[in-house]
Amino acid sequence: MDATTLRPAVDADGHIMESLAEMAEYAHPSVRELCLNPQNFFRTPFPTLDGVHWPNPAVFQAEHGVMGEQETASKHRKGSAEDWLEFLGNVNVEYAVMYTSEGLTVGQLRENNYAVAVCRAYNDYVADRYRRVSDKLLPMALIPMQKVDEAVIELRRAVKELKLPGAMLPSTGLPLDLGHEYYWPVYKEASELGCALGVHGGSNVGLGLGSVNSILASHVVHHPMGLMIAATSMIHNGLFERFPDLRVTYAEGGCGWTTVLLDRMARNAELGMMGAYRTFEEALGTGRILIGCEPGEGTLAHLIKRVGPDAWAFSTDYPHEVDFRAVRKEIEAAYAQPDLTLEEKNKLLGDNARRFFRLM
Repeated sequence: MDATTLRPAVDADGHIMESLAEMAEYAHPSVRELCLNPQNFFRTPFPTLDGVHWPNPAVFQAEHGVMGEQETASKHRKGSAEDWLEFLGNVNVEYAVMYTSEGLTVGQLRENNYAVAVCRAYNDYVADRYRRVSDKLLPMALIPMQKVDEAVIELRRAVKELKLPGAMLPSTGLPLDLGHEYYWPVYKEASELGCALGVHGGSNVGLGLGSVNSILASHVVHHPMGLMIAATSMIHNGLFERFPDLRVTYAEGGCGWTTVLLDRMARNAELGMMGAYRTFEEALGTGRILIGCEPGEGTLAHLIKRVGPDAWAFSTDYPHEVDFRAVRKEIEAAYAQPDLTLEEKNKLLGDNARRFFRLM
């Protein structure tokens, strides 16, 4: 690659906005019923996030909708494959790694066989309506971690047959922490397949935030906290030593949370408490962990200088919290960042994600 120019970006964390009517075409009848029947008590095939992801009537503006005033990338359905392709073409982004919106709560499902069915339906849907539309669109699969043998089968099918880049692991909702040995067969399979796993924030369930009554207050901590717990559990259970090609990206929490893990694990190492396992700083240096972040975060330049430029990846979250206009500003700000070298900018904006997701 040309070392003297700024290269196109790669979005390491964009979002599909599912059409449940479209997804119904790929679903088992038990899932299809929930996709199509508006009178059904459950109303949707996935659980709702939590008790705070609701609009505040005091500030809600009907003309702007739940997401507020947003400039979309196209006149197509927001978050559709067609909308995403226009987005990529107009903001100098080459690829988009895409996560679910409806299925962020997949870990909360307790009916295991249903979890298997809804994950299969989702994966068939996004493979056909996104992945096959363009090789620039890279949806992460859903796998039923509740039933680990089925999760292994579905991960293999998603990667081998559907050509998806890997699978999402919800940061909250599952009954066991993500480093637990119950889930190790999934990590073994991911390592052998050479695919990526993405721990992604979503619900605040299980994080001690049950009494918080504002999405704004919850939003400050629930994404980074879920990622901190997941990363700590995975590192202290030695997953990156046990499974030599395991690659995990942590998305939706920015980069600031990593400073806590860097300092606390370094302290553990000083006290001889890390054993044979790497500290977080050592794990970030392996190239097998990728942290999704926004270029404007105040701690980012410090972290790049502290641990190197290879662990950080530009993430838009489009079309959730940011719109088309905001993403263009983020990219322009990153290109103009005075505290980063040209090489560091290229790694942050695209090259790290290209390497991690094997797009090079």
